[in-house]
Amino acid sequence: MKSSIYWPAGGAVLLAVAAALVPVHHRGWIEHSEGNPVQHIVLESRSLLGLKRNAWSVQVAGAEVWGGAKEGYFLSPTATTHVVISAWPGYRQSFDVTPIQEGKQATLLGQGDRDEFRTWFVALLEQQLEDISPAWEPAQRDCAGLLRFAFHEAWGPHTQAWRERTGFPASPVAGDPSSVLAGPWRSAFPTPEGWKPFAKGAFLRTYACVPLGKDLSEAQPGDLIFFARGGTHPEPDHAMAFVRPDMDGQPVLLYHTGPEGSGLTRKDGEIRRVRLDELMHHPDAEFRPLPENPAFLGLYRWKVLCNGYELASLSDPSLSSQP
Repeated sequence: MKSSIYWPAGGAVLLAVAAALVPVHHRGWIEHSEGNPVQHIVLESRSLLGLKRNAWSVQVAGAEVWGGAKEGYFLSPTATTHVVISAWPGYRQSFDVTPIQEGKQATLLGQGDRDEFRTWFVALLEQQLEDISPAWEPAQRDCAGLLRFAFHEAWGPHTQAWRERTGFPASPVAGDPSSVLAGPWRSAFPTPEGWKPFAKGAFLRTYACVPLGKDLSEAQPGDLIFFARGGTHPEPDHAMAFVRPDMDGQPVLLYHTGPEGSGLTRKDGEIRRVRLDELMHHPDAEFRPLPENPAFLGLYRWKVLCNGYELASLSDPSLSSQP
């Protein structure tokens, strides 16, 4: 007799849990901002009791997207695209997504501009190894901050006043890339919230760069590699940049270690130079840029260095259309 009483009670508990936790009601919409080519498909899901939950079995068809059910899906279409999003149990909604102009002349149109930008970017990275620029804010001194600083200052104009502000030596480097052709890149990066002067490493990788795979033989000075260390407590993306090769032609990378500790024990970190062949044998296996290392996200190139973003459709293992 007791067991017959427990079954209905247990069933009622399961129904209550399902009503509270199972996502069954969905609605979706598109978020975008002027000048940012990246658009955001938001999927809001709720249980029978109205609690927000992550949707189950989400699928997005019709466009290359990245993201997931929790943060939503992102896309940057080059033509009007019909996108269909579906989720359990029977939700289906479609959108016609129109591309957004990335700002007037937002890419570097000439090879000369790309070469000049790359030269200045690398020179600014290498200069920080010799003497940290007073224009690089101390609060921004980490691996992503090094990239942001060199990226913004590479545009110029590289006048005498600029050299005094940044502490850059007077020796000539290259001509100035056109700030007009740079568009919003001159002072900002694309992020999910629009163009911002600050973008964390993951946003630089996702929105400002193009993935080139994990074959580092294609790397050029100015290209980047990213790592995402996992484990129980995932750490932020870590980035390194290729600079000029050694005298023997061996590829060299530069990076900032980032601050360590906090309070009285906090250390500011430092900029380090490492040959690629040495990095392949780094004491910490998670920092070895090898295809079999799951923490190694691959080789990336700034979008402004890609003619017409011709590489933007290449797949990146970290940018999946699967939920």
